[in-house]
Amino acid sequence: MTIPVAPSEENTAPRRPAPRAIAGLVLIALAVTLYAFTLDNGLQPYELHGGDLITHQYAQVQARPSNAPGYPLYTMGGWLWFHAIRAGYAAAGASHPNPIPILSSYSTLWALIALWLLYQLICEITGSTRSPDGNWQAAFLLSSFFAVTYFFWYYATTTEQYSSAVAQTLGIVYLYIRWEQQPDNMRRLFLLAFLCGLSLAHMLTVALIVPPIVAAVLWRNPKLLRDVRAVLGSILAAALPLISYAYVYIRGAQRPEWRGAGEWDTTLSWFLTFVSTAQGREELLWGFEPGRSFFGNGFPQLIVDELGWILLIAGIAGIAALKRPLSHILYSTLGLYIVFAWAYRYGNWFQVILPAYPLILVGAGAAIERIQNSAVKGRPQARSNIPGNRLWRSARQNAPLIVLIALIAWRVDASLPTTGSRNRPQDTALDRAALLIDQPLPQGSALFASVDDALALQYLTQIWSLRPDLRVLSSRKADQELARNPVFTTWDAAPTLLDELTTAPPQAVEAFSPDWLILVPASATADADRGTLATTEPAEYLDYPLRDGVTLAGYRVAPSPRGEPVVASARATTDLTLYWRLEEAQWPEDLSISVRPTRDGDFVFDNGGALLQIDRSQPAGGLTRPAVTGGAPIVSDPYRLPVLPAPEPLPDGAAVIVYAPSADGFTDIARIDIALDSQ
Repeated sequence: MTIPVAPSEENTAPRRPAPRAIAGLVLIALAVTLYAFTLDNGLQPYELHGGDLITHQYAQVQARPSNAPGYPLYTMGGWLWFHAIRAGYAAAGASHPNPIPILSSYSTLWALIALWLLYQLICEITGSTRSPDGNWQAAFLLSSFFAVTYFFWYYATTTEQYSSAVAQTLGIVYLYIRWEQQPDNMRRLFLLAFLCGLSLAHMLTVALIVPPIVAAVLWRNPKLLRDVRAVLGSILAAALPLISYAYVYIRGAQRPEWRGAGEWDTTLSWFLTFVSTAQGREELLWGFEPGRSFFGNGFPQLIVDELGWILLIAGIAGIAALKRPLSHILYSTLGLYIVFAWAYRYGNWFQVILPAYPLILVGAGAAIERIQNSAVKGRPQARSNIPGNRLWRSARQNAPLIVLIALIAWRVDASLPTTGSRNRPQDTALDRAALLIDQPLPQGSALFASVDDALALQYLTQIWSLRPDLRVLSSRKADQELARNPVFTTWDAAPTLLDELTTAPPQAVEAFSPDWLILVPASATADADRGTLATTEPAEYLDYPLRDGVTLAGYRVAPSPRGEPVVASARATTDLTLYWRLEEAQWPEDLSISVRPTRDGDFVFDNGGALLQIDRSQPAGGLTRPAVTGGAPIVSDPYRLPVLPAPEPLPDGAAVIVYAPSADGFTDIARIDIALDSQ
């Protein structure tokens, strides 16, 4: 007969989560909070002109190849990430969310993976039978320190690929450690080979760690060279990521305009040139900028500036405390980084410097573990119980952690002022373009603008998906378009476009708004063809004669564009369009126009005491060319009234003053007051 035994209290008590797991979750939660509050959500004007940041944004939104060699897997992952999140916004009823933080959060995802791997790595290399969880306190603090180093923090919150390179490098080291625990595990070996081969379809400099890894694997298990299954399986696993380059070829064949500058006879010739990174190989030649200082401003000095001498020395020395061949892997990889950076001088060292930081911090974790272990070894139990000795032992054990806390505070103070990418005052690249398209432009309109405006308009239409029907054209394509359809041009770009037209000149140039002019094609025969949207008709008629042949026919008042959702804080102002009837189709040379906002009939002055006004020597600054179709032409003359920032009240009227030169200076010919509440 078996007598049942009641379960012990120990067996029935709920199992508590391990401190290592809790600390890891806290680390990720803190990093998510920090990066969310500093996540990039705007663009500076220069960023639209090129570089990895803007290239990755276009690639991930449009599924187009990124810069060479195309980052196929990274880009396809970013495409899925972006469109899945934007679909979530749409399902929640939020239209046109800002794409920049969505795209930047893809970098944040990889940064969080990198931090988690670094934390787990330090816990693994400091684990023992005495402490299976490893030194999770040191791992937590070292990972937190790395999270707030300048470059990693910056690239974790902007649209760059470097945080993914760090994650991949740490993933290779972590997977190697797991394989070393079971060197006959073919599954882990093939996964390690796949992760190493992934660098061939991602950031090529990640492959600098591959030779040390291969050497370590063969040193640990030399029998693998005689195992055909292991050799062929590893080669196939490493080559598997190369299949992703089919995406680069297919997208290049579908969209030749995405191939970049150059001429290629076939898609294949372009593809081979692109994936071979011809430009990058030219830049990587030894002796690139040979006169530039390497140790003064290059790779080593940047690490010193980021880590400080304490962690740098502790990390380099601590690597020696790691078990072989892991110590050889880290030393060899850092050595290859230094050789690469030296040959490259001061080129794109970001590829190298970011993975170097966490590898050094892994060594620092080993050094801290050795320091703390030395505090408790070699002391008889009787002496360790003496209060003074216990205090000394506790101080020696906790001193490294206290130093780490101080270093984290130092690094946050040094990084935060220049690292935060959220709501930067200089993020003005899209503001003007947002105003330009927040207007009733006809469906499918062709637009021409200056380079900065054109780049911003392309971003808003193609990436932000605001008015995706609009087309931004070069002057050559605008010339071709004008043969059939109207072309809208910004006022400042109009002289350039008119000078570069090689086909028939436009029939007319009409003012559409204070921002846009319309070039009407010579073939247009009706208002519908001309796309004027009846802008030549005033809403309020005045028929105010100023001089023989010059009449203010009327005006139109409308709210100015706000630029939403790009310019969320823009203050409402007013667009006032005057309509002049000219009997001679010419504005008198001696007359000028001044439009001034008023409040209770009085002129408005800015905070410096200057009169707010817009002065022109002729309607629309002489940029318009009215179409003469019989009768006196009407010329549109639009103004955007200046206003003071809040909390100053908005103007309630505008004064239109026509004046002429006189012996005493100027003489007012007429003043016409217009109420701005007239719609």
